[in-house]
Amino acid sequence: MSLCSGQDILDLLLSAVDDKGEGFSDQQIKDEALTFVLAGHETTATLMTWAFYILMTHDDILQACRDEVDRVLPNGTIPNYEHMTNLQVIEAVIYETLRLYPPASFFVRECTKKHVIGSNSGKGEIHIPVGAMIMVHTYALHRREEYWPQALKFDYKRWIRDPVTGLKPKLAHSCAYLPFASGPRNCIGQNFAILEAKVMLALFVQRCEFELVPGQNYAPEIIGITIKPKNGLLTRIKRRNL
Repeated sequence: MSLCSGQDILDLLLSAVDDKGEGFSDQQIKDEALTFVLAGHETTATLMTWAFYILMTHDDILQACRDEVDRVLPNGTIPNYEHMTNLQVIEAVIYETLRLYPPASFFVRECTKKHVIGSNSGKGEIHIPVGAMIMVHTYALHRREEYWPQALKFDYKRWIRDPVTGLKPKLAHSCAYLPFASGPRNCIGQNFAILEAKVMLALFVQRCEFELVPGQNYAPEIIGITIKPKNGLLTRIKRRNL
């Protein structure tokens, strides 16, 4: 519950109270604000970096995006929410970028109940005690062949929705794709992040021509909490004739 009349996230944190009328401590407010800043800015910027890298290194994918954008948003149309459902190639490119290059390459969970699982070798068992910290490596998970045929290939068509039902294809496993983690503590802003990325990518494709500056090292590297091109991504951009 919030008693806030303001509109920004800090106002909400400062005025939020629980059922007992108690608010956040100063440390909790600081931690929550920092989480929103890091999760809402750094990860989206990294996602867009890799999406542009894909478009600039795959002419066929760039053309597919451009054809769709020119059809859905002709003559420089500014997208609204209704347009978003028709940008299926743009959406699929975003989802596939999140698969091959998840901005947060891992996340951590604390075990709250003892688990015993079989080992990969078939010899013995693995005991996971309460309190153990478990790292889920999404970068590796998203590249496993048993879940993703031709796992290292960028194939946006994996995500094209069914033309009748409008649903995305079913995953090989419910936890094979975790760019936003999973469960009750998954990313609170994931729907906004996808919408934001779709709008940005569509507008850049619609309005700009872009190409990579040659001679760069694009090797992924974990920098802070995100995985980025080791030395950034130098790009030449110019206005597109509409």
